[in-house]
Amino acid sequence: MIVRLQEGQGIDLKDENGVEMDNVKIKLGWRVPGNPSGMWFANFFEQNVVECNAYMLMCQDSSMIDDEDVISYCNPEHDSKSVRYLGKCLNERGKVSELMSINLEKVPLKYDSIVFMADIDRTSDLNQHFGMIKDAYIQIIEGSSNQKFCQYDLTEEYDGVISLVFGIMFRNDEGWKFMALGEGSREEFGYMIKQIRDFELSNAIAL
Repeated sequence: MIVRLQEGQGIDLKDENGVEMDNVKIKLGWRVPGNPSGMWFANFFEQNVVECNAYMLMCQDSSMIDDEDVISYCNPEHDSKSVRYLGKCLNERGKVSELMSINLEKVPLKYDSIVFMADIDRTSDLNQHFGMIKDAYIQIIEGSSNQKFCQYDLTEEYDGVISLVFGIMFRNDEGWKFMALGEGSREEFGYMIKQIRDFELSNAIAL
């Protein structure tokens, strides 16, 4: 049965028998309001449609160090082969999801956390923001069984927010854990990257 998380809640990435998961998939999703006639897919590239992109940031000592540690459609596989971007799925009802996979056993020991976030394209030209999308969520799926493990539904209003951290996965002496965040920023993705470089995640890792 899927576990529903609230903002700030964490969960150990272990199965019902307490065994640590080897592989997980991460799905970030949202709904973009579109043409009520059902022609949303055809209008996806029109200027009034909000387009978001998902990213994974692999962090060392709780900070992001190297641009190669940003995994997305532009850089779909990490050099370690442990983290992959699998693609984006759209449908005619305006539902969008982006899927990623992590082999937790293969993540090099120097990485202690992985941040999951998204930003919005074309913000400067069209003044788009996360307040214009609906039903955002992040979901963790157990890789070997393909069963949904946990989900965090973002319920806050994000008017003006153009970069959004959905959650963070980190490891400590007890193994890997996921925490729901839902932290937004009015700054663009590049600024958020710099902030993550400078920002200590020690409070999250202590949970």
